[in-house]
Amino acid sequence: MRDELLNIPSGDLVLSTRVVGEGPLIILMHGWPELGLSWRNQMKPLADAGYTVAAPDMRGYGLSSKPADTAHYSFFAAADDMAAVADHLGHRRWISVGHDLGSNVAWRTALSYPDRVAGVFSFSVPYVGSTPAPRNDLYDVMFPDRFFYMRYFESVGPAEAELERDVRDSLRRIYYSLSGDAPLADWLRERPIDDPLLKGLTPPPPGELSFMDDAVLDRYAVAYEAGGFFAPISWYRNYPYDFQRLAQVGDLRIAQPSGFLCGEKEIVLTMYHGALERQRELLKDLRMERILPDAGHWIQQERPAECTDALLRFVRDLDV
Repeated sequence: MRDELLNIPSGDLVLSTRVVGEGPLIILMHGWPELGLSWRNQMKPLADAGYTVAAPDMRGYGLSSKPADTAHYSFFAAADDMAAVADHLGHRRWISVGHDLGSNVAWRTALSYPDRVAGVFSFSVPYVGSTPAPRNDLYDVMFPDRFFYMRYFESVGPAEAELERDVRDSLRRIYYSLSGDAPLADWLRERPIDDPLLKGLTPPPPGELSFMDDAVLDRYAVAYEAGGFFAPISWYRNYPYDFQRLAQVGDLRIAQPSGFLCGEKEIVLTMYHGALERQRELLKDLRMERILPDAGHWIQQERPAECTDALLRFVRDLDV
């Protein structure tokens, strides 16, 4: 079976992309703070089912290019990256699958490439179209006079300095605190607005994480020690640009077949009340919606078998 690591050009950037299998193309888009590695449990089963599966390190991550300007880290630019991956692999059409911020990219590919994207599946992040104002402007309404991690990420420097003091420990704390093993909405507890991120998170218990062994955690840590956190965090700094681009799209409804799966303890559902209802209004062909009990944010790593099964059921009926 084909299994190779490619450096795929996208404009002036290069995307480090693992590609396995042969057949119709599925592109897997990871979120923060992850890598293409986060899809390790889904790639072979999808390839065994007869698909070409590509899992890039998104721009700014892993071995992919890391522009120094925060303006390069927009969801629409990343959507163009996914088209470049498809072009390089010789596929006109593909299926977009995303998790976390990668879900936002997957939704944007459906808007930007309506004739090329055959279907969209999102883990964890529902599609809500646009917001009444740029998300950065809504933080003071949603979380007044209290810490909120996206507000903390707006300024270049403080978050990078905090998370890079001990990269492995930072990642371990982040992964645990958003998982189904941690208290619900651990990141949204009320605390001072000027707090750092890690101080307010529930510490993980000793030993390996239940959904990630130390060898995998070490692979993440090595990548972030080499590449740092500036580029990955900069994705959060482009919500105003994304808001402007969405306004230019016009009709934000998505016509392609779509699917959604998240954990019962998903932080996004806690942050944005009514997100699933809004998603149902905007997706014209929503074919699957599942919520897995007791699971958290890292759903494809926490519940790999159930996520893989859901993906296989979704893609088998698509015209790619």
